Amino acid sequence: MKCKLLLSALISAACLNATASEVTLYGVIDEAVTVTKHKGESAVVKMDNGIYAGSRFGLRGVEDLGNGNSVGFILEQGFNADDGSEAYAGKAFSREALLQVKGKWGELAFGRAGGLSSDCGTYTILYGGALWTSYYTDGNLASAFIVSDRMDNLVVYRSPEFSGMSITAMYSNGTGLNSEGEDNQKWSKNSHYYGIGLDYSHNETIFSVIWELLDNKDLGAKSTQLFTLGGQQGFGDWTFWAGYQYAHNSQMLPGWNYAMQGRKGVSQHAVTAAVGRKAWGGEWKFEGNYAHGKSNHSGKKYNIWSAGTAYEYPVSKRTLTYVYGGYGKANKLLNTDEYKSAFNSWTVCLGVSHSF
Repeated sequence: MKCKLLLSALISAACLNATASEVTLYGVIDEAVTVTKHKGESAVVKMDNGIYAGSRFGLRGVEDLGNGNSVGFILEQGFNADDGSEAYAGKAFSREALLQVKGKWGELAFGRAGGLSSDCGTYTILYGGALWTSYYTDGNLASAFIVSDRMDNLVVYRSPEFSGMSITAMYSNGTGLNSEGEDNQKWSKNSHYYGIGLDYSHNETIFSVIWELLDNKDLGAKSTQLFTLGGQQGFGDWTFWAGYQYAHNSQMLPGWNYAMQGRKGVSQHAVTAAVGRKAWGGEWKFEGNYAHGKSNHSGKKYNIWSAGTAYEYPVSKRTLTYVYGGYGKANKLLNTDEYKSAFNSWTVCLGVSHSF
């Protein structure tokens, strides 16, 4: 009898352990009809996806360890809803792949995620814009700001909240992949990412201050530094956004355009400002973006400006329709044949975004 009772207890404990971790399947499907015209090219009408929010599916789980501690994970894959292809070739979970440990002391995470200024993923703290990086870059924040991307091999620490503030620190030891996809380089030859930021949220006030460094060792270039601050303030039906960034020795231009301008890259100042108002059951938004900078190699200067507007209407708690229009223009260095089609364009679109 005692053996049977012991066996029953073990089976019950095993069943409890098997169900202790809560796992959620979630995702977004976002599709739109767009018309886009780049300088020197014909207008293109097409089905596009991920304009309001990137199409994705994911698994999220958490297990309570007691005493305020827990362990969890996020596995998230991006895809193109218009043709079903994966957003990043060769990655099973291209958007995020994280193991998280949380407690009263804060939280630690390990894996793949977006950087502090990436506007993507669990630990981004980029504020200051109404039209984020999923919208077309002829009107969104990334048309002027140089934002960090998703990165592998990340270690993240996020502090507990104190007086509405928290601190997030990130480090990536790079990849250093060879032609066979193996990471066999020395640590000193990999590119590394360092980031730290403070964000604050109280009622309708939100802002953040971020410093990021990419040492560009695999490019043999000077380190890039990004100083970014931004925030938003609500006043009932109205919301106002503003942001500023200084980028030093960047190997990228806004909109993720590669810009190997010698070892020192480019340096620039960028600003953004936006206004939004709730109307007719949805929200109208308008944003302007501007950046001016120069190549630290050639001394050639450039400036970029863009404007975008959108109206977002929630049909239900999970389904949203949107219309968007954006226009962008660049001068001097960025109006040359190499860059003019990327920075001189306009776009209009009509789309639907559904989350599950």
